Amino acid sequence: MGVVATIPEKCKHCYSCVRECPARAIKVIHGQAMVIAELCVACGHCVRLCTQGAKRVEDAVTPVRHLLEAGGSVIACLAPSFPVAFPGVDAGRVISAVRRLGFAEVWEVAFGAELIAREYAKLAREAIHDGRAVISTACPAIVSYVTKYLPDLTDALAPVVSPMVAVARAIKQKFDAGVRVVFIGPCIAKKAEVRDPEVRGIVDAALTFDELSLMLTEAGIDPGKE
Repeated sequence: MGVVATIPEKCKHCYSCVRECPARAIKVIHGQAMVIAELCVACGHCVRLCTQGAKRVEDAVTPVRHLLEAGGSVIACLAPSFPVAFPGVDAGRVISAVRRLGFAEVWEVAFGAELIAREYAKLAREAIHDGRAVISTACPAIVSYVTKYLPDLTDALAPVVSPMVAVARAIKQKFDAGVRVVFIGPCIAKKAEVRDPEVRGIVDAALTFDELSLMLTEAGIDPGKE
């Protein structure tokens, strides 16, 4: 199954997702608006659009709980937009709340962006000199869209890992190779990136902010009171 799938019993035949999907990855099958996994780029647009809650996103809460309960070292990587997911809550309190879930450490993915910034600056200078375009590969949905639907542009994709992968590699290098890394951010497409054979084993799971909030609530942890 893909990262995003349709829940047939909740689909009310409005077909808004069929009309709005930027990848044309949703087809009407037996009257249901079904997500075609091999066409989907996991951008999450249909999830946000559906008023019936008829789109299911791959669950990462269960596997992350298993990682935390296994007893090994698990490190969380927070996307830099995390303060927006917890409005009015001090960033330090959010990090403290994440630690209370059982994570050994919390790293910011912004550090990964710093690690790859120099390479992007070099690519930009070369592209300007050569009169060609460079497409950032920070977003897995963009990479997937270009690869699947704009193959003539694949050569323009920057040969640079995403900030998520960059910071995860730094973590693996600093600590024992057995340390587990969990990305936490707003992007559903990161779940697809984690599935990529080139990323598998570097990042072990990808939680959305909604999933993080669910875990905090179920654990009785209020970031605002940390």
